[in-house]
Amino acid sequence: MTRIVLEHLTLFFVPFVLYGAWLLLLRLQPPGPARTHPWMILFIAGLALFAGSFVIWGFEEGTPVDGSVYVAPHTVDGHVVPGHFEKKPQ
Repeated sequence: MTRIVLEHLTLFFVPFVLYGAWLLLLRLQPPGPARTHPWMILFIAGLALFAGSFVIWGFEEGTPVDGSVYVAPHTVDGHVVPGHFEKKPQ
């Protein structure tokens, strides 16, 4: 679960990293007029990516729609059988 949350948080920081790269590229040009930093726009863009990743994750990681039943992890002869979906018996 920690890996999943870290992946989604990485998406939150993408706009800030892109903005930092853009600022580094601007340093190669001669200085121009003073600019303001769009922190609120970056925060909202990161929050939108963060929330959108959870929405997409919810659609991709959901239960199958073919009427399958989830079988929880269990042990058989001392070996752990991971959780999986099985078709319902007719």
